[in-house]
Amino acid sequence: LWLPATIVAPTSVNGASHSARVASPMSSDKSDKCIQAASVALRDLFERMKRQWFILSVIIAIVAAHAAPWVGKKGGPLMPSVAVPFAVACIFLIIGLSLKTRQLKDTILQWRIHTTVQLFSLLLTPLIMCSAANGCEALADRIFTSEFALGFKKETPGTEDYKSLISLLEGVKVLSCMPSPVSSAVILTKAVGANEAAAAFNATLGSFLGVLITPLMLLQITGTAAEVPIMQMISGLGTQIVFPIVLGQSLRGLLFKNPDEFFKTIPLSKISSGTLVFIIYTVFCDTFSGNFEVEIEVLLGLVIFLLLWMIFLIFLVYTLASTTFPSLSRSDLVAIIFCSTHKSLTLGMPLLKILFGGDPDISIAVISIPLLIYHPLQILLGSCLIVPMQKWVDKDPQTKGANTPRLNAKPNGVVAP
Repeated sequence: LWLPATIVAPTSVNGASHSARVASPMSSDKSDKCIQAASVALRDLFERMKRQWFILSVIIAIVAAHAAPWVGKKGGPLMPSVAVPFAVACIFLIIGLSLKTRQLKDTILQWRIHTTVQLFSLLLTPLIMCSAANGCEALADRIFTSEFALGFKKETPGTEDYKSLISLLEGVKVLSCMPSPVSSAVILTKAVGANEAAAAFNATLGSFLGVLITPLMLLQITGTAAEVPIMQMISGLGTQIVFPIVLGQSLRGLLFKNPDEFFKTIPLSKISSGTLVFIIYTVFCDTFSGNFEVEIEVLLGLVIFLLLWMIFLIFLVYTLASTTFPSLSRSDLVAIIFCSTHKSLTLGMPLLKILFGGDPDISIAVISIPLLIYHPLQILLGSCLIVPMQKWVDKDPQTKGANTPRLNAKPNGVVAP
């Protein structure tokens, strides 16, 4: 009778110490489990942050630009007038070093895929998206200037709110003109186990066509051709984009016997992404040094619009490709979907900086917001589609699941721009 009493309800000092000795292992086990669970949760969080470091870096860069815009604005201590052109040239030198042009010879005859991707990405998408943006501009003009403003504050075309909304719609047009990205569409296609070679070919071809076609389309859409010095634009495109790409391709073929194996030891993608974060930082420093206000409701509406628009483009390009070319396999269709609907942030931001950096009437930060939002959305949506697309490709009667080996990476690990 004494022993249970000392354990359950001790009345003496010796009993209390014995009770503590009995209860101590149980409390220690619980604390160890809590510590272990917290450690696992923190490790998973850290791994997720590592995989999404680029998006987190962009957010930090924008916050830092808002806190101290004088650091990276024109005439600031970072000297962006010199540093940004050099950064742009570095990005396109890395693109030139990374492009696997020899590997693309095997897929050059797959003209159905290439025609679908390039026409959809650089012709049909801009036509549809610009028409939609023009319709939204007309609607916004009626809403903001109407006597019956549907709850909105009545505005005039010269006010800041009206200008910000119109600039965001201009940014949607700018987004539509961008070519396919060099890396993210290829990585997602490979993760599904689809036609990676075709995706790589179209990403490369899109980059070259984007350098030539996208600037002309941007100037035509924004209507600023007369305000931008044409020789300055050509000089900027040549020295910061065309020459670095050609130099990178020449160095790749002349200096390295096996360039793919050599460049595996150098994190070219991370260097390019870090340089891009610096460009984004200087763009927002210039903007925040003036008057920059965009309503949060407008940004949330833009996120929803772009997400729905991306889903619409996926269904549209699938329908057009599968009905126009019925012989295409599901593996080919996956490559077409990713390459046709994704837009390049790596090419887009430097182009905007070159074309509109000297135009005081255009805020690069505002018109680049749709592109900055579209980039993580396309990665997020593409990552969510990996598993269902894998099952869909495996059931393809044309290939019977014999496709490219898949990446052993988690879907949310795709972070390259």
